[in-house]
Amino acid sequence: MSFKLPDFLTWPSLDILRHKMGAPLTDNFVLVPVYSEISIMEQLNTGGVEIDLDEISVHEDGTLLYRGYRGLLHIRDISSISGEARMPKFHLAYCQTLEKMQKNSRFDRYVVAQTTSGEFKVNMIDREVVSQTVRLNVCQHCLDKIRWKGFSMSGISRLERQNRVEGFSLPEFFEVYPRDLIGKKPLYTSTSAPLNDYSQNWAELSKALRHKRGYQCESCRESFNQADSRYLHVHHRNGLKHDNRDSNLEVLCIACHAKQPQHGHIKAHPDYKVFMTRYPH
Repeated sequence: MSFKLPDFLTWPSLDILRHKMGAPLTDNFVLVPVYSEISIMEQLNTGGVEIDLDEISVHEDGTLLYRGYRGLLHIRDISSISGEARMPKFHLAYCQTLEKMQKNSRFDRYVVAQTTSGEFKVNMIDREVVSQTVRLNVCQHCLDKIRWKGFSMSGISRLERQNRVEGFSLPEFFEVYPRDLIGKKPLYTSTSAPLNDYSQNWAELSKALRHKRGYQCESCRESFNQADSRYLHVHHRNGLKHDNRDSNLEVLCIACHAKQPQHGHIKAHPDYKVFMTRYPH
């Protein structure tokens, strides 16, 4: 059963009242359905969001941000020649590859996502376009940019770099570099936050970790004997000296440690000058 609404503008008494009130007539309007917007987080975790490279910002630690969320970036469209396609790498930092593409005004379509599986949605282009999910490797220049576990393009062999790419863990990456910079709740309040100082057992912990990791710098790969272990430092990746999770700790020689952001003061240490004489970098 249906009925038609009356045209109130044809009612003289109502029209007189409208004129007294000075109420204008509205333009014709149509009903527009309203859909609830899928959250950015949900989009990033269900296939990703197609963007232009200029929509990405860079965090102070070098990682990539999209609307307040850390993301992984990859090219959407992959050309296939005679059935052979060269798979791109996915990016997690503003590396020299992305910088070069931006400078050269490359207008490839990118997708930003937050997958932890290592699988990404792409368009394979040959005679027709086929959308599919493929496994991509992490960009080595990105790992070098954030010095992931001492990764270095110049300091380790090609075979070792490839082994590290194959063993790269996205869940571990997002543990060190949280996805959500907006909604992430701090672990502590202003009153409960611990001092940003080393734990009481730091000397023992540092000594044990250097031994466990073979007295080797995880950046330049220089090896040391136990007698020279004082030239090896244990670095907190996120800058929190009380965060002694294994994934947050990195064994670095004093020279590589001095290259870390806000660590230039290490160059004034007497050990640094002795080290640079004995182990020129």
